[in-house]
Amino acid sequence: MASEKTGNRQDIPLKKVTFGVEFELFTLDEHGHMINAAPALIKRVRKTSPSIDITEEVGNNMIELRSLPNAYIPDAMEKLMGDFEAVLHAAEQEKVTLYSYGTYPGEFDAEINKKESYLTKEKIFGKSRFAISRRCVGMHLHYSLPKGVFDFSNKILKLLVNSRNKDVLGNMYNLFIAMDPALTTFGQSSPFYQGEYLGKDSRIIVYRGGKVLKYEQGFYANYPEFGALPPYKLTHMDLLEIPLRQFDLWKKILNNIDVNITAFSKHGSVLDTNWGPVKVNAHGTMEQRGIDMNGPRITTAIATLVKHISRVVHEQYADVYPSEIGISEPFRMEDNTIHIPPHRYVRFRLQPKSAYVGLEDPEIHAYCSALLKLGKSFIPKAELPLIEPLEQMLVKRKTVSDEILDSAKKMGIDIAGRLTNEQAAILASNLSKDLFKEIILAKQSLLGISAGE
Repeated sequence: MASEKTGNRQDIPLKKVTFGVEFELFTLDEHGHMINAAPALIKRVRKTSPSIDITEEVGNNMIELRSLPNAYIPDAMEKLMGDFEAVLHAAEQEKVTLYSYGTYPGEFDAEINKKESYLTKEKIFGKSRFAISRRCVGMHLHYSLPKGVFDFSNKILKLLVNSRNKDVLGNMYNLFIAMDPALTTFGQSSPFYQGEYLGKDSRIIVYRGGKVLKYEQGFYANYPEFGALPPYKLTHMDLLEIPLRQFDLWKKILNNIDVNITAFSKHGSVLDTNWGPVKVNAHGTMEQRGIDMNGPRITTAIATLVKHISRVVHEQYADVYPSEIGISEPFRMEDNTIHIPPHRYVRFRLQPKSAYVGLEDPEIHAYCSALLKLGKSFIPKAELPLIEPLEQMLVKRKTVSDEILDSAKKMGIDIAGRLTNEQAAILASNLSKDLFKEIILAKQSLLGISAGE
């Protein structure tokens, strides 16, 4: 969104920006089978470590860990890794194994959390589709919005005219959408869904669904307004009006099943009725929620990359401009403008290529390389080691999904067929064995990085 040229612009100074991360994880038994152990684990953690922000999710087989907002990525991630380690110890006491990848490799069903909002969504989407939500876990990244654009009392964006920060908001939103195929490729860890190999990012295929991803039985296939990758927003009014339209549509849907939207709303905001990969959140953040859950070092690398690219738009007022240049030279920065492809190219070409093929596709490999190159030009030297896992992916042309597929093949699994429950349990158990080591390595990589970006 190129900045509007205004005569007497009333710019609001930027506040100190903050960043937050959420991790979703599955609970398995000691043999690698999916179990509904989240309520007991959460209860233990809250009793032994009350300062840890752990919460329930849509399924009783899932937990969510959250970081406090922090202006400095190493501090935020180091605290989160410490919490992660403590939760892992609590899980051992409960004889629970934590699984940190986007989908479980085998076929299973899980208990639904009986909260009213979840039961209401099950009525709307149907039991079969809504079960998908209990079979997918991701990581969510939150970046604070520019000062003055969000009404925290009413939890909605403000109508602004002569404000440079509203242009920053639009640029951030469009950039988050353009980054999606690259970020989801870097984070992909879900080659199997219900025992079948669908693509390198099966979670995106079944969760977003629809014609674009060639999966009509997907969770949001019938309601893409609420869960698909959105188009760019060209004006500030677009950003204000789209959530209102979503809210009105969701209100009509709830009225049809005699449910009051006030009772359903999570934060009392019209922004509560959007579960897409990129959204403005009712907490007053820009949220990227389209990425598979992954190991600690990769999640840290992705968080570092997104944080520093976002800062350039937020603090240096860089414009984000969709054009043909963004197709041939994606994420090229020229005269304080970041070139991105047109939204149709991102949504209809790059998104499915990322989900099904990943880094094996030359165009996706080039797209991910271009985003990483842009990020490296802004990341402080001391933090560059944090993104090494992403650089190694590009060199090897292998994501975690590729490594999971390699592990399955070594077990003698025919990925063109269906995994048995025992094969899935053994694979999941093997993949979970190094989680504690991964946390320790992530913490070590964060130590010694001095504050003050």
